Amino acid sequence: MQEIKYYCEVDKEIRLNIHKGSLAGPVIATAIHSRAKNGVTEIKLTQNNQVLLLTHVHGLFSGKTFFELGGKKFHWKGQSALVEDDTGVCLAVYKAKRFESKNRQLGTLLVTAHGLQYVDAIVSSALVKICLKHGHFIFPV
Repeated sequence: MQEIKYYCEVDKEIRLNIHKGSLAGPVIATAIHSRAKNGVTEIKLTQNNQVLLLTHVHGLFSGKTFFELGGKKFHWKGQSALVEDDTGVCLAVYKAKRFESKNRQLGTLLVTAHGLQYVDAIVSSALVKICLKHGHFIFPV
């Protein structure tokens, strides 16, 4: 069985807790999805108290999700790749599984060497995107 690297739980009020490791692991981020803010989710990273405003824009064929961190802008290309806006450098790639596994794993997230300095923000943004769609689950990274 694959080791659990991150776990995201979602309650009925669409509040999310992102744990390093299993559900028993430390919370690395919390998020609140605001239905009133037109697709904006506030993510608070616990290690450095930074706040990310993850904005979801729905398009005709695909959506775009973006946020800013440390003066840099990033966006998710659909559900698959996180890219830094100014440089076009890929920081992470998400590969969804066709079917949910027994442990509720929905996919795999690969953080590139360029993304290692932002790993908590990357994992948190990816999990928020996916958890809002599927509910809580185990997410090996």
